[in-house]
Amino acid sequence: MEILITESAKAELDKLLQNSEHKNIRIFTRRPSIYEDATFDFELDEIKKDDMIFEVDSYKVIINVGLAVQLENISISYGGIFSRDKFTVEADLGMFR
Repeated sequence: MEILITESAKAELDKLLQNSEHKNIRIFTRRPSIYEDATFDFELDEIKKDDMIFEVDSYKVIINVGLAVQLENISISYGGIFSRDKFTVEADLGMFR
């Protein structure tokens, strides 16, 4: 699996990590309602026994093993035309390689 964190996301992550007791970036799916598609998101969290850990530059990205086996590529970005002042997490589903 390849994980890309853009330079703008790294700058904002560094600010978040400075003020957080958790130092790991957890990737997860979020589905606000049954009428909306699931999206990917992240939170700062602690490592759990069923997590896979990925080292990306100086960051630890953690993903539950059940989700991790379905993902191929992940990108974490910050800002942009459609997402000013917010993070975006995108991922390619490999659908049980």
